[in-house]
This record gives sequence, structure tokens and C-alpha cells, in this order.
Amino acid sequence: MVGDYLEMLRAEIAGQQYVKAHHRRALVSRLNPVRTGGAVEYKHQNISAAMLDLGLPWIRGYKPMSNYQDALADEIQRQLEADPQLLRTLRDSIEKGKTQDREDDATPETARLQQTPVPAPPAPAASSPGTRSRAGRHPDYGLLHEENTRRGRRGEELVIDYERDWLTRHGRPDLADAVRWTSRQDGDGLGYDVLSFGLDGRKRYIEVKATALGDGTPFYITSAELDFAQRHADSYALYRVYDVLGKPRFYVLEGDINDALDLAALTYSARITASGS
Repeated sequence: MVGDYLEMLRAEIAGQQYVKAHHRRALVSRLNPVRTGGAVEYKHQNISAAMLDLGLPWIRGYKPMSNYQDALADEIQRQLEADPQLLRTLRDSIEKGKTQDREDDATPETARLQQTPVPAPPAPAASSPGTRSRAGRHPDYGLLHEENTRRGRRGEELVIDYERDWLTRHGRPDLADAVRWTSRQDGDGLGYDVLSFGLDGRKRYIEVKATALGDGTPFYITSAELDFAQRHADSYALYRVYDVLGKPRFYVLEGDINDALDLAALTYSARITASGS
């Protein structure tokens, strides 16, 4: 089943057409013990969750379903290690934006950035022996961080143009002209990337998190950014821009976002103890 999933994913990355239903029916006819089509689809969603945890692309039509078994994750890693070319292809697909990114002076395609609802968290599955939730795996956060850093600039560009276009279309071209790319013009560390406005002229502090992957991809957020969101809850928004190199979309988290996120501490401030032991 893992091999069939990776075959579809390879085709998707290569831009080749395939029909998921055909693959599903073929699998059902070969599996022993017999599985239903729904069971096969659910397993494919488990594979998507494992791929997400590895920081690798996953098939968009199979939304990640957590609480997959360790044996499934181990099999994915085994097959990827046995096929270095496929692993390179998957990693290179994250890099493909190097040839697709617009030049800095290119005309932004503002109309392509569409707002979507905040995605629901992955539905937990009933636990069973050998089952481990996503929090128990070891994601390649370094790869995710590098990918997000490379895509961040493009995401911020899209948001800047979206905000200016939205204000202009709603009769406030004066405010559109005042939208500011603070992370580039004033430097990082302010706790937000874009200064925009509501139609009443009130400031909106927008933090942009961008990815070339899907809406469920984890993202980095600093304690300083969380603190800023809390202190400016009446005027703060996080724009999560996803599929930034394809058909970019975004969803919005407003105000104090701490309760809306499942936060995991990844780094610590460390120093030698007085005794050195």
C-alpha cells in the first residue's frame, strides 16, 4: 500500500495524470486480507500524516489522518531509504520554487491568493497497540524550517498585494498606500511582518507564515511572536499562506492565537551550570 501511495505521489510531482479511484480498486483486488475501499483510503490518509511528519510532500487528495502505527512509518522510511532517487525527487519538489519564484519586480498575481476557512485539526483515530500519534514521531523540522524561510518572502509579497487590493476595492486607496512591509523595511523582530488597516483606519498587525506545502503543514512561531499576539489581541492576525508556489491560499487566525495552536517547544536557552556538571 505504501508503494502504491509513493507511486501516485511521484506521478503527481511529475505533473502526470492518474486516477486515485483506479489505484484504490486495484489495491482492493490485490490485498489479503481483503480491505474495503474506505479502509484503503483511510490508510492513505495515515501515510499522508507520516509524510507530513517527515517534512515531505504528500498527496493533497488524502488529508493527513494522525495516530498511524509505528510499523507504517517504519515501512515508509524503509522504502524511501531503498529508493534514494525518489527521496531526492520528493525533497527537490520542495526546491522547485527556485525556478518558479517570481522575480522581485514581477507583477504579483493578487487575484490568485484566496482566503479559505481555518482547517480542522487532523481527526484522531482509535488507538491500538503499536499506534503512535504525530507528536510521538520525529519530524524533519530542519527541512520544514528551511522550506518556510525560502517561501516566506513570496508569502509576504502575496499578502502585501492582497491587503492593498482589498482596501482599494473597498474604497480606501488611501489606506492601501499606507500598507507597510515592516519585516523588510524595518527589520525582523517586531512580532509581525505586515502593517495593514481595517476599513475604519485601525491598524492590523499581520504575521505571515508561508509554505509550498498544504494547509496542515506545521510552522514555526517564536515566543516573541506569541507574546506580541497576546499583547495586541484586538489588532493581530496570523495569515497562514499555503501552496505558495501553486494556487496560493490562506487562512487567518485572529487575536491571541495561543489557544488556537498545538504548541511544542523545540529549542531551549542553555548555559553551563555553576558546577559544570
